[in-house]
Amino acid sequence: MPAMIKAVIYDLDDLMVNSYEIHVRATNLLLKQHGVDASNIPKEVNRRFVGMRISDILKTIISYINLNVDFESFYKERNRIFLDLVKKELKPMPGLNESLSYYRQREFKIALASSGTKKYIEMVLDRFKIKEYFDVIISGDHVKHGKPNPEIYKLTLNKLGVKPSEAVVLEDAEVGIESAKGAGCYCIAVANPNTPIQDLSKADKVINSLNEINTVKLP
Repeated sequence: MPAMIKAVIYDLDDLMVNSYEIHVRATNLLLKQHGVDASNIPKEVNRRFVGMRISDILKTIISYINLNVDFESFYKERNRIFLDLVKKELKPMPGLNESLSYYRQREFKIALASSGTKKYIEMVLDRFKIKEYFDVIISGDHVKHGKPNPEIYKLTLNKLGVKPSEAVVLEDAEVGIESAKGAGCYCIAVANPNTPIQDLSKADKVINSLNEINTVKLP
């Protein structure tokens, strides 16, 4: 008998909220302060950043362009710029509330496993008044290794008290899909036209919007 799905785990950036352009702008503004033209970073490098923790992204950029900065100060300033933009501009992805209601009505446990910081996650959940939907919330601050490492999804499964075969993960990025599959979960990829093109082929199912969640037949 196949395991019955008992829980759904949401990613945050570009799955629940349309944040890619805000992330890019925050990083570019920070780099500009340090005299760096962000356009010098190749598209292929930027493509892999989708879904990664900001700390990991910044470390990669610093190494790539050989920038001499104090990392903690650099990281804090980037977060300050980003959160300021989030307050003014962040919007939910189509179908977010409908999908949450769909899973809640079916008595699924619902979790959030995001590469974002705890402060950012709380800001999003409070702004869109959806915190009550989530039984478990895990941020990038809770894990030693960010996506594509499966640590964040393994931790989330443990906190939910479910087996990998009992959970479905909603993702939009290559690194997130790799993380979810590495943890042994069924993965639904939700394509986002606003981010660099992602290879979603390793997901178990690909849909174009959270509005299509009710059309997916789970294992």
